[in-house]
Amino acid sequence: MNIGVYWSTAVLAHKRERRDQPGVIEEVWNCRRLPQGLGRDPCDRLVVACNGYWCGGFSLAPEILYSPDDPACPYTLIFDVKSWVELIEAPPCKRFRGWTYKVPDSLFP
Repeated sequence: MNIGVYWSTAVLAHKRERRDQPGVIEEVWNCRRLPQGLGRDPCDRLVVACNGYWCGGFSLAPEILYSPDDPACPYTLIFDVKSWVELIEAPPCKRFRGWTYKVPDSLFP
C-alpha cells in the first residue's frame, strides 16, 4: 500500500539529510487519521510529492505509534530514512493536505 504526502521543500530536505547521519534509521510523520491497511503489504511506502510532482518514497514500518494525549495528530507513521527511492520520471501532482491513498500505481515497480 502506498500512502502519499505532500511536503514542502524544507521538510523533504530535512528528511533526506537524515539519511547521512550515523545511527539514524527511523523518522516519523504525524497524522490525524488512522491509515487503513498498513502492514498488509510487505512493500508499504510513504510516497512524497513536492513542488507539484511525485518525487520518491520511503519504506514504511508496519507499526503505527498512537498518542492519545495528542488529539490533533494522534497517529504516527514510522519510515526508514535510508530507504529513500527517487523517481526518475516524476509525474505531476496537485497540492493536497494530510495524506492520500490516491498515488499513481506506476510509480514503483
